[in-house]
Amino acid sequence: MSDTTTESATARRVVVGYDTSGGAVRAVRVAATVAVERGLGLTILMAARDLDATATRTARNLRANPAYLDELRAAVQAKIDAFIATLAPDYPGLDVRTVLTGGNPAGVLSEASKDAALVVVGARGNTAGHRTPMLGGVSTAVIAHSEGPVLVVPETASPNPQGPVVLGLQDAPDARAAGEIAAREAEIRGVPLVAIYAWDISPELGDLGALAVLDPVKTQHDLESMLTELLAPITAGHENLVVERRVVQGSARSALVEASHSAVLIVLGSRGLGGFAGLMLGSISRSVTREAACPVLVVRYRGHDAAES
Repeated sequence: MSDTTTESATARRVVVGYDTSGGAVRAVRVAATVAVERGLGLTILMAARDLDATATRTARNLRANPAYLDELRAAVQAKIDAFIATLAPDYPGLDVRTVLTGGNPAGVLSEASKDAALVVVGARGNTAGHRTPMLGGVSTAVIAHSEGPVLVVPETASPNPQGPVVLGLQDAPDARAAGEIAAREAEIRGVPLVAIYAWDISPELGDLGALAVLDPVKTQHDLESMLTELLAPITAGHENLVVERRVVQGSARSALVEASHSAVLIVLGSRGLGGFAGLMLGSISRSVTREAACPVLVVRYRGHDAAES
């Protein structure tokens, strides 16, 4: 099925960005699996500036050939239909819709996130036919501007189906919302939840300054207590969920990327600060989504309904 607008094709559906690249193909297959597991429909969304009649190159081509845009849409749709046909044997009965639209892919996917159940993108893409923008830059922009959860599929993603869901936890609204989703994902899969709180010495202090004000042993103990407190409301109602707590001194990026090699999924908030003064965790989503060995679900806080995203 093909749609030219996103109005009716994204609400409460899994929406995946597609640009014909290998990374996008992997993302579509992951999105299809999620849609089947959740009993949702799948929308394959392809946005490109060339599909916008007002874009400079398209307008020029239309002057030379009034049928140019229709021909372009037909050619792109044929490629997508052929790809969807390869999915059918693996996902029988899956409700698949396609959206072809002109514009910035990141903007279109971010807009779709307002009513989609989930947006899925590849961590990287390549410049495909008709100069479709690379998904590598798109994924970063979608994470930054999405109003709902974004599942990023790294190039080398090879998740362990029996592995844990790993939560990168911070004392911040995004991370608390991520925790609710991580607990639910672990419960659905029947796997443990591993919560990682990584802390590092503030670079502003310098090594000598940090040693003067921080007791590493006491800090580790305090953070372990804080991690337990942060997890309490997240795991409430999930009494059968196996939870492992890890407080790691060092880079949050390194800790999460290392954990991803045995995980089925990484879940983290899109931004936030650590709960202790001077222990600034900052945003690690960009690097983790590029380097992880499994898909990474990035959650943006939307207030009281975040857990329902």
